[in-house]
Amino acid sequence: MTANPVKTRLLPILAISAALMSALPAGAAVIEELHAQVPQEFINKGINVAVFNDWAPDEFVEDGELKGWSVELSRAISDRLGVTFNYIPIGWDAIIPGLISGRFDAAFSSMGSTPERLKSLDFVSQRMAGTGVAFLASSGLEIEKPEDVCGHSAAIINGSWDHDLLEKMNKETCAAAGLELIDIQTFSTQSAAELAVQSGRVEMTAAARAKLAYMAQKNPVFAVGGLEAAATNSCIGVPKDSELGPLLTAAIQALIDDGTYEEIMAAWGLDNDSMLTKALLITEANPAP
Repeated sequence: MTANPVKTRLLPILAISAALMSALPAGAAVIEELHAQVPQEFINKGINVAVFNDWAPDEFVEDGELKGWSVELSRAISDRLGVTFNYIPIGWDAIIPGLISGRFDAAFSSMGSTPERLKSLDFVSQRMAGTGVAFLASSGLEIEKPEDVCGHSAAIINGSWDHDLLEKMNKETCAAAGLELIDIQTFSTQSAAELAVQSGRVEMTAAARAKLAYMAQKNPVFAVGGLEAAATNSCIGVPKDSELGPLLTAAIQALIDDGTYEEIMAAWGLDNDSMLTKALLITEANPAP
């Protein structure tokens, strides 16, 4: 094979638009060594990929089209492996259960690895990401360090990495310093969390700072604080011990080596020190440093 003839497919159960079934970039080369390692079951049926549908600029659906830097990276990986990715845009709360049950083979969902998640999943890093906060520009809030969040209300996606971080900040930052705790209010989607802030019901929302900066650029009613806490690996998730873990890691390394990775990040304004220089597979036996 000299080029990847595979088209990305969207499973019929969530067929949002024909736009989600567009072909991969023409002429991009399959890496034969990696393709030879793809299990035959994936060659036959493709790889079922869950994609978070509400996390711009990483992964999101806009006007019926799947977009984001993580989506573009997934397409480049599909291309290098020479295998079809069947995309399933879906809400956050269904992603981890779907990986564990076998409904999904992989999740491009900007996931953080935690000790609890590592009991059932492996992770392939895509870039580094720290948690920030966004609030109404008219609020007068100044959030530059973790202590500045104490005593305020924060909207967060239930069960997210950022949710875990705020719970930890309550114990290790706010309570330890004798400050009022963060009033953590959970929502099922990031859009709902942002709406709660915009309507004045909650003071701020916490999420990946790059995600919030993108949101504030699109909606200037928001401002983003200078805080960027607990930078961690933003990852692809796969079932524990899946053969896809090493394959996806090798494909990302190939994209780093040939410059495609940096091109994708630059196109989304993310060509900074958050980029990887070496691909990383995170497992329970080998957690991220």
